[in-house]
Amino acid sequence: MTRKRPRVLDQNERRENALRPSLHLGYDRDALGMHLMSREAYRIAESQFRRAVWLNPFEPEFKNHLAWCLYKQNELAEAQKWAQKVLDQKEDPNTRVLLGLIGGKLDGK
Repeated sequence: MTRKRPRVLDQNERRENALRPSLHLGYDRDALGMHLMSREAYRIAESQFRRAVWLNPFEPEFKNHLAWCLYKQNELAEAQKWAQKVLDQKEDPNTRVLLGLIGGKLDGK
């Protein structure tokens, strides 16, 4: 029987883990951001999503919500950057749709 070696964390991950008191942080900010987006308060929602990502950068859904919020504000280049970060973490069909919409708008310019 072979044992799996634990994954070695890089310096950035070790620093993030040391600074973050809990892996459960950010969900309240994300929920507030989603509510604000439903009310079309995109600038305020963006700040909440950015805070959620800062608190818990390992949750790809926060980055996905931030990307959609930026897309709604027509900040396409930054939305594309955040959507790509989501796909770097995990495959997500919702994010693929967003990248398609961004690509369509960028091609139409």
